[in-house]
Amino acid sequence: MALTNYPYAPLDAGFRANTIYQSAMTRMYGLVALGVIITAVGALTGDRLGIGALIYGSGWIGLIVALGLLLGLVFGASRAASSGNIGLGLTLYLTFTAAEGLYISPIVAAFSLEIISQALLLTAAVFIVMSVIGMSTKRNLSGLGPFLFAGLIGLVVVVFVNLMLNSGALSLLISLVMLPLFMALTVYETKQMKELALQAAYDYNERAATQVAVMGSIGLYLNVLNMFIAILRLIDIFSGD
Repeated sequence: MALTNYPYAPLDAGFRANTIYQSAMTRMYGLVALGVIITAVGALTGDRLGIGALIYGSGWIGLIVALGLLLGLVFGASRAASSGNIGLGLTLYLTFTAAEGLYISPIVAAFSLEIISQALLLTAAVFIVMSVIGMSTKRNLSGLGPFLFAGLIGLVVVVFVNLMLNSGALSLLISLVMLPLFMALTVYETKQMKELALQAAYDYNERAATQVAVMGSIGLYLNVLNMFIAILRLIDIFSGD
């Protein structure tokens, strides 16, 4: 579903429209929270069973296979949801969050419980603030999209380069770039999903509103996950542990 210029007014047109809108946004944030919980369970499971260590211990082949699976799941979920197959999109999204937990289990296990707790609290606080900004801003943020996408592509390239170099300085730079990038993406995507949900509400289209909820949860979950990883690493670096 593409974002369109929709001439909406405040939601006083009727109780039904307001209910559809509120339901879509509540469902979206609920799915983000559910994804985070599933990822946490997956990380604990992966650590105890050694699944994540097995992936990383398999060399490039293991990493490529794991990353290919994760990318396939997240792109599949996004494609299914955007094409209207909500059930499949939701199933793939939840499967992706579980697989992501297994994948990051060795990363999270490398940090102390204190640092993990601090990172979780800071991530939650940052996400809430960015979401509030996205929900409340009156500015047209559509022009940010290409710049954020270009930044994301550049970040992915640098991450893959650092997998080969294993540079501490480059890792710090990646974390310093990751955090503001995904903060900005949270604001941008929240604003985008809000407008799509409003459009669905004024059309009295409950299915489209549900579609927005699933689509939005995928992007916002990825933002939360990447902000958490960045904050986790920054806390560890600057705490001197």
